[in-house]
Amino acid sequence: MESDQPTHAGEETDAADIATPTPAHRQSAESWALFKRTLGMSLRYWPHILLIVGLGSIFSASRYIRAWLVRPLMDDIMIPHMTAEDLPLDLLSDQLFPLASVLVLTLVVTPPAIVFRMYLSHGIVARVRQDVDQAIAARFLNAPLSSHRSGSSGELLSRALSDAQLAIRSLNVIYKDIATNSLLLIGGAIAMVEASWQLALISMTTVPPLVLMLNHFGRRIRRKTKRRQETQSDLSQRLLSILSGIKVIKAFRGQEVEHLAFANQTERYFKRHMQVVWNRVLARGLTEAMNQTLGAVILCVGLFFVFNKTITMGTLIQFALILFTVYKPVKSLASNYTVTMESIAGAGRLFEVLDMEQETPDRPNAQPMHGLSHSIRFRDVHFDYGEGEILSGVDLEVAPGEVIAVVGRTGTGKSTLMDLLLRFHDPKRGAIEIDGVDLRDLQRNSFLDHVAVVTQEPFLFDETILENIRYGRPDATDDEVRAAASAASADEFIDQLPAGYDTSVGEFGLRLSGGQRQRITIARAILSNPAILVFDEATSALDAKTERAVQVAIESLRGQHTIFLVAHRLSTIRHADRIVVLDQGGVAEVGDHETLMNRPGIYRELIGMNAPESQ
Repeated sequence: MESDQPTHAGEETDAADIATPTPAHRQSAESWALFKRTLGMSLRYWPHILLIVGLGSIFSASRYIRAWLVRPLMDDIMIPHMTAEDLPLDLLSDQLFPLASVLVLTLVVTPPAIVFRMYLSHGIVARVRQDVDQAIAARFLNAPLSSHRSGSSGELLSRALSDAQLAIRSLNVIYKDIATNSLLLIGGAIAMVEASWQLALISMTTVPPLVLMLNHFGRRIRRKTKRRQETQSDLSQRLLSILSGIKVIKAFRGQEVEHLAFANQTERYFKRHMQVVWNRVLARGLTEAMNQTLGAVILCVGLFFVFNKTITMGTLIQFALILFTVYKPVKSLASNYTVTMESIAGAGRLFEVLDMEQETPDRPNAQPMHGLSHSIRFRDVHFDYGEGEILSGVDLEVAPGEVIAVVGRTGTGKSTLMDLLLRFHDPKRGAIEIDGVDLRDLQRNSFLDHVAVVTQEPFLFDETILENIRYGRPDATDDEVRAAASAASADEFIDQLPAGYDTSVGEFGLRLSGGQRQRITIARAILSNPAILVFDEATSALDAKTERAVQVAIESLRGQHTIFLVAHRLSTIRHADRIVVLDQGGVAEVGDHETLMNRPGIYRELIGMNAPESQ
């Protein structure tokens, strides 16, 4: 059980961390693998990366060239002439001119190098973010329906936005800071050895403890950040629930309850975020302490070397300037490391999205579909969602142009059977055949060109009515769109709207009534001119008048398409050519309305239960 009570220094007791600790070497290996993969997303822009490295080298060299100028200035010019009464100006000018020229050159080239390096760094990061956003959208669109059903929208949204931003942040740090600071550090190490190998050796003694300390805090930060991001997903899901259920919340006066629940989750997020911050500032504080201690040690030892003539005063000042220059990148790299480890936790969650299961690819010899000529055959179809079998041996044959109603008690697999027909899933056993060809042997896109579906919850895009209908066939003309709307009995209300077909339907089509939205989705399906048309509870939420208009639209399609109706209402199914009754995972009864009503069975029982509604 997790506790939210803070312990020492803002830490939160974490049962998951205590119960199942991950070995340090395994965490380091995972972090390194995630870092390489994150970095790999940017390598396609290698020409820009090379430019960044080149510009960073110019910036780094200019910093240490200035430090190098101090030694000849002190040892060759200032100290030898400090006691002279008459300064040899000509000689000094000859000595100062080269040094001044080099200094001016560094001052001229450094600003442009900084500007273009920063611009290129931000450009690479922005491009990678664009690539990641497109990859996430592609993964969501191409993931099988089961992946969407098993995950929460808030979790996926959090990973697509918050975790993606966190992962990309590491690239921003790499190209904006780490690349340049690493060059400064390498250049500084070379410059220190050149100035005084003795003092350089002393400086290097702080590297091992610094690396060990950062590695320790890096592991902690990554672990804490992962748990913080999980809480971020909970917050996103809670907000989505509030937005989607706002009518219910207001109707039952649940605002205070929802606000309190959200406040509790934000408090949990705050505590987990402060754990990350605490480890980050501890790492920075200890790095600062090491750097300050090193500076004091170098000053004392350096003065001792000067008094013993081991090095000159100019060398000590030069080394001090180099050390001061190195201090900033060391401090920055320590800070960057903690930020990178925090980002790596987000990268791990992001890559879980980018590695989502994708729809099963077409088989090597898959063939295109050329319409429906003979039959649709369900042959011993079995299916389950992993929690018990839903369909267990469905056998059914449907002729082209038939209207088939599929009925049954709740949970008998009616919609699941239609999902299999639409190839949202594949059967676990058995097959669905189109003109004798297994659906899995047809090219998916070719097959989907010949099917359309109208669901219980009509979904519309935040576009005009015209564009929502045209979604069924993007190349359709305006006249074809209007003809489809007329066939769906949607033209009646569309023509009465001030903007007609150019009316914007709003988010999810909420500016229209439920019946209006449903008729637009039917028009969209008709426009695609499918061989197979599925109405999955398309009339269950409509009033009687609107339902009749939809039934007229469906009736007008009879004979032109093979139609499947999943419904409960007698008025919707009674005119079907055949009614298929599902029960206990299989086909229990088949026949027209009159035949099934004249014999005892599940269908007559269902009609009896719904008799008041169907009157």
